[in-house]
This record gives sequence, structure tokens and C-alpha cells, in this order.
Amino acid sequence: MVPDPGGGGGSPAIPGISTPRVILAGFTTNPEVVQAGQDFQVTFTLRNTSTRTRVQNMKITLASADNAFLPANGSSSMFLRRISADDVELGTMNFHSLPSLEERPYQMVISVEYEDTLANAYSTQETVSIPVKQSIRADSSVPQLSPPQLTLGQEASLTFNIFNQGKTKLYNAKATVAEGQAVTAPEVFVGTIEPGTSGAVDMTVMAAEEAVGPVTIVVSYEDVDGKVSTMDKVVEVAVMEPMPIEEPGGWEEPVEEAAFPLVPVLVAAGLLALLLIIALVARGRRRKRREAEDMESLAALGEPLIGPDVR
Repeated sequence: MVPDPGGGGGSPAIPGISTPRVILAGFTTNPEVVQAGQDFQVTFTLRNTSTRTRVQNMKITLASADNAFLPANGSSSMFLRRISADDVELGTMNFHSLPSLEERPYQMVISVEYEDTLANAYSTQETVSIPVKQSIRADSSVPQLSPPQLTLGQEASLTFNIFNQGKTKLYNAKATVAEGQAVTAPEVFVGTIEPGTSGAVDMTVMAAEEAVGPVTIVVSYEDVDGKVSTMDKVVEVAVMEPMPIEEPGGWEEPVEEAAFPLVPVLVAAGLLALLLIIALVARGRRRKRREAEDMESLAALGEPLIGPDVR
């Protein structure tokens, strides 16, 4: 916490009287890094620079711009009885930082009102800067692998989103598959993710060894100071051996037995029956024609030797 060089001030000097000076000799916070939304303690050191005169009846007030820091006990002032000549005194106060603060330094003004041994009143001010940090809050969606089942050497697409749920940026966000697992993949760089937004991860993985089970994906990101944070996500993966390929000719289709040609046989039988009928009819006609011819021959010879009624 660095005092602001332009923050000093005080009462005008009284003519003919040496003015005792009270300066801020030290300032710290506990914890050293103030997180938005958390309590912290301020410790300050005041020095009386006069080598002859003590200062007394001192009121010290600490205040921040826009009420970024609120006093934890309800009061932002404290009382010190005295500081001897060329001596120091410590003071402590507790504050609460607003959770809505942005990640940046905030000013705090320390005002000191005091008197010398003759009850002459003086005042001075010092300004310090208190950097405020926002806690990083990040999460991700459930990783999706497509297709979920792989064979050795096959590639697949692994996708998910990284969510920035905090009030500060995520820097240099990236994702990678931890080494020594069933699948391998090159590192995917996402970059800066603004507060309240997300970054998409789309990586190509390759099946490296036969296994069934979870695969760990490591997501990393940095804060504004370059501090790296990581989180692990898992996805279920099944890697199998490729199916064997049959050799040509190694398998023959079964030969179906020829069905009895019923229709052609029926057609042939019908034709044969028709021919037989035609032959019988023709034969009957020839027989009748021969009988008629015989009768005519007998008639030409005269009366028949045998009567027509005799067969």
C-alpha cells in the first residue's frame, strides 16, 4: 500500500510557533491481498516528526471514495491520546470491501486531527491505494465426445464450453488432454474470456490405446497477475480393436436347390392332352370316311350280299 505523494495536507502554520508534523510512516492490510466481498484489517503507523513537542488529543478517520470500504464496527474513526516527540504510534481498524468492486486499486484517505501542548489545533491527510482482487469463478459444460465409441487410430470430436462466472477476466484459457490416457489431442487455446461469457473448446482426439473408462481433460487459465488456475473435467471413452476383415473367397453364399418347374410341366401336359384329343378326333373321322367309301364300293357291285342290318 503506497502513500499518494499528492495526498498530504494540514493546517496552516501559526506564526512564531514551530508546527509539529504528523506523517504516515507505514500502512498495511491483512490479508495482504484484499478480495472483493471480504473483511480485512488496516494497520497504520503515525510518526510525530517534532523533536521537542508532543502531539495529543488525536482523532484519526479513514474513509474511501464511493464507500468502497465500509467500517466493520460501524465507525471509521479512532482516538489516540498522544504521540511523544520523535515517536510513533500504531492504529488498527477493520473494514469490509463491497462484493461489487471491480478489480483495481481504490483510494483510502487517512485524516488526522491533533493538538500541540498549547492546545493549538492542526490537521493533516494522507492518501493510500488498496488494490482489490476479484475471485476467479470458472466452470465448464459436460464434455461431449462424438462418436462415443472409437477404434484404435480413429479420430473423434470433443466439445464443451468454459464459463466465466466471476467479475474479472480469464486470460490465456486453454484445454488439453492429460498424458498417458486412451486418447491424445493437441492443446486448444481459447484466449481471454470476459466476465459473464463463455469460450468454446472444439478439439480433435485420436484413439491411442484400447481402454474403457474416464479420460481427464485439463482446463487452465490465468488472472490479471499471471497466476495459473486449473480444473479437471472427465468424459467417458471406449476404445476398441478394429473388427477383422474377411479374406476374399473365405465365405461363399449357400447355393439354393433348384425348385421343381411345376408351371412348365403343367403347360406341357396340357399341350399333350390337346394333341391326343386332336389325334383321336382325326382318327374317328378317317374311320368313318373309310366305311363310307366301302359302302359306296359295294353299292357299285349290285345288291349287297349282306343286308344293311347285318354287321
